[in-house]
Amino acid sequence: MSTATKTVTKNQPETPFGKEFRTKYFSNQDPEVLLLNNGSYGTVPTPIHDKFVESMLHTSSYPDLHLKYSLKDTYVESLKVVGKVLNCDYHNLALVENATTGVNTILRSFPFQKGDSIVIQSTVYGACGNTVKFLKDNFGIDYHVVDVNYPTTDAEILANFEKCFSENKPKLCMFDSVSSMPGVIFPHEKMVKLCNKYNVLSLVDGAHGIGCIPQDLNKIKPNFYVSNLHKWFYVPFGCAVLYIDPKYQKYIHTLPISHSYISSDTELSEEDTKNRMIDRFWFTGTKNFASIATIPEAYKFRNEICGGEEAIYNHCHNLALKVGKLVSEKWGTSILDQPDKTQISTMVTIEVPTDKYPEFAKNWSKYDNLVYHKCFDKKAYIPCASHNGKLYARFSCQVYNELSDYDKGSDILIQVLDEVAKENNLLV
Repeated sequence: MSTATKTVTKNQPETPFGKEFRTKYFSNQDPEVLLLNNGSYGTVPTPIHDKFVESMLHTSSYPDLHLKYSLKDTYVESLKVVGKVLNCDYHNLALVENATTGVNTILRSFPFQKGDSIVIQSTVYGACGNTVKFLKDNFGIDYHVVDVNYPTTDAEILANFEKCFSENKPKLCMFDSVSSMPGVIFPHEKMVKLCNKYNVLSLVDGAHGIGCIPQDLNKIKPNFYVSNLHKWFYVPFGCAVLYIDPKYQKYIHTLPISHSYISSDTELSEEDTKNRMIDRFWFTGTKNFASIATIPEAYKFRNEICGGEEAIYNHCHNLALKVGKLVSEKWGTSILDQPDKTQISTMVTIEVPTDKYPEFAKNWSKYDNLVYHKCFDKKAYIPCASHNGKLYARFSCQVYNELSDYDKGSDILIQVLDEVAKENNLLV
C-alpha cells in the first residue's frame, strides 16, 4: 500500500521510528554519522528542509513584495501554530533567532531600577549567565547565584531558591525548563509558583522546551518564556519563540531596536495593544524568514507523519530511559535523576567513568576540544561536562534513533577518552 493511501493511527508514526524512519525522512543527514546530540542544534527532516529551500527561493523571486508585505502573513500564521502547541494566545508571542536572543530581549529591555537584583542557578546556560553579568557590569543590576549540585532533588532545589528569595527579595528569577549541562528537567512549573509567592518575575529559559517535553503556558503561566523551535521541533535554525505576559509587553522592545520602536508609555488603542507584539517584532530588519515559514510544515510532519506530540515524546523519553540503563550499567556508573525518575526528558545524563584519568573530571575544559575533534573524526559526537567533581555525558534521543546507536556511541567516547589520556600522559 502506498504512503499516500495509508491511514495513520492516532499516536502512531506512519513509519516505525528508528533507522527506517531516518532513512526515509532524514535523508539529508550524513548516513555515516551517529546522531546522538540533537539537543545542541536540532535535526531537520528532509521534507521540512525542502520547504525551507522553497521558501528562500520564493522570497528571492520578488524580495520587494515578500519582505515588505506578504511575509507578515507567513509570520502570523506561524505564530498561530506555535500558540496552538504552547496552548496560549499567539498575540503574546514573537519569533526570534534563538533562545539566547529571547533572553537578551527581556533582560536588556526590562526597566530595572537601582537596587534590583536577578537570581540565576549555578547551572545556567553560559550565554544567558553572561547576559546577567553584562547587566551588572554596565548598569549595576546585582545578581545572586543559587548553587545546584546534582544529584539533587526538586525539593532541595526549590528550598534553596526560596531561601534566596526570602533573603534577597529579587526582582526577577531566570531558570531552565530543561538544563543544558547536565541535561536534566528543572522544576520550572514549581519555580513559577514559587516566584509568584514571593512577587518575583519569572523568566523560563526553555531552550529545551517545545518539542522536548510537554509545555503548556496556560498551565505554567510564566511572566516570560523562551524556547528554541530548531532544537526539538524540527524547524531549521535559527528560530525560537518568545512569550511575554501582556502586563509586561509595553516594557519589552525588539533586539535590535528598529523601525517599529515605540516608547513604553505610548498610549495605544485596544486593537493596537492586542497586536503590540506582532507589530513590533515581525520585522526588525532584513533577514531570512525561511525557518519561520517552515513552522506549519513542521507541525504537520509531527502530527501526520510522526503520529503527534505524544508519540514523539513517548519514543524519545522511553529511549532515554533505556539508554541510561544500558550505558550506566556498561560503564559501571550512575544516571543523573531523582528517586521519582522525573529529571530525564528526551535527554539522559550519565556519569563517565574517570578512575583511570581523574584529570578529565577536574579540568575538562582543558581537554574537551581534544576529545571532541577525535569524536568528530569518528562521527560520534557526545557532549560532556564536569559537574560536582564528576564528568558527565549527555545523550539526546530522537525519532530516528535506536538503542544500538548509543551502545556504539558510548564505546567510541570511552575509546577517545583513552586515546587522549594516553597522548597527554593522564593515565593513573
